[in-house]
Amino acid sequence: MTSTTTHWAIASTLVLSGGLLYACGDTDDNDETGQGGEISSTGTSSGTGGGGGSTSTSGDGGMNFDAGDTDSGSGGACADVVVEGNPTIMPADIVFVIDNSCSMSQEINAVEQNINVNFAQIMGASLVDYRIIMVTDHGTGSLDVCIGPPLGTGNCGGAPTEVPNQFYHYDVNVQSWDSACKMFNTLYGGEADQHAMYPNGWSAMLRTEAIKVVVEITDDRMQCTWQGHAMLDNSTIPEGQTAAVEFDSTLLGLAPVQFGTASNRNYMFYSIVGLAPKSNPLEAYTEFEPVVTGVCSTAPSPGTGYQWLSKGTHALRFPVCEGTGYDAVFQDIAAGVVEGTQVPCEIEIPEPPAGKEYNYDMVSLLWTPGGGSTEEFTQVPSLAACGTDDDKFYIEDNLIKLCPATCDKIEADMDGKLQVKIPCDAIS
Repeated sequence: MTSTTTHWAIASTLVLSGGLLYACGDTDDNDETGQGGEISSTGTSSGTGGGGGSTSTSGDGGMNFDAGDTDSGSGGACADVVVEGNPTIMPADIVFVIDNSCSMSQEINAVEQNINVNFAQIMGASLVDYRIIMVTDHGTGSLDVCIGPPLGTGNCGGAPTEVPNQFYHYDVNVQSWDSACKMFNTLYGGEADQHAMYPNGWSAMLRTEAIKVVVEITDDRMQCTWQGHAMLDNSTIPEGQTAAVEFDSTLLGLAPVQFGTASNRNYMFYSIVGLAPKSNPLEAYTEFEPVVTGVCSTAPSPGTGYQWLSKGTHALRFPVCEGTGYDAVFQDIAAGVVEGTQVPCEIEIPEPPAGKEYNYDMVSLLWTPGGGSTEEFTQVPSLAACGTDDDKFYIEDNLIKLCPATCDKIEADMDGKLQVKIPCDAIS
């Protein structure tokens, strides 16, 4: 199960300043192809939230991770973490930012055809309290976005009609390169929507208790500057990484109550961008796969800045050119959003104190159900060894993972408490 806690390891580098540019199907001067790049754990950056002694999920849902004191003595409990359940599933505020440039008509039509059937229906069936906010042009043209019922109203002429607590449309033009800057410029209404419906910007539709999910849909790059914050990915891996760090730090600085802080982010960033597809074009790229510099058939840029944001927030990436496959894309995103609102059954292990290393064989997991007595869970080698027992866990990829039946038990008892103790020894 995917935790809503998002830990970044994006290295910070200098970003050159540049103007806000508009493009319509421009050509990409960078001829890089193929794949490459992994998130770096080096460097100092406000966008780095990995490691450290404590982690926590945001909002009112999921599990809250509060680390206790660390013990620097040999054989002591280096990590002592208490995890408490919460009786609510996190609500979700989902923000779609859609490019209205002249190369996007097929993709916009695919969004309109799929968002109700292959997104909203899944969200509705999940019982997650969700709302959708569109940041894009509204209207009847092929480059405008108009969402019909049941999610929207289908009233495409004139001002968009909101569906209170479910669907809002901030009517503003988004072009090839300026999605990031447009998000910031409209967040608090600095750039008004075309019908002056939301003078305080689309931030007025956000809920502090909700996890935020951004879905970027464009065939081009992140290439704009907002109030001195340059986000210029230039379709390369290192510059995309730098642009992502700048976007993240700017967003967190603008609205920490909504999007979280550098040590406790409260957003995921999905990308439907110009990256080259896999051999199965409907298969998403995960956070563990490298940034892609090849492009899909009709895209001028792979959107490396957006890709880094997806990797850094544990979200998925899809090729924008697969318009006929948006049903699968929207289903995958909806499933990811639903999973991200649920109680996490994975606990990320923080870095041990300097000069120490964990003894993973001696990890202790203590479970106290609501109103019950404490029991100790047993560590098994892998998922394959879990079986159907509801008192097992395993360690994989620096995560303590509850076995499926154990996870089900934890989720069913939101008054319970889970304590994790990891002993460590001095590095010889």
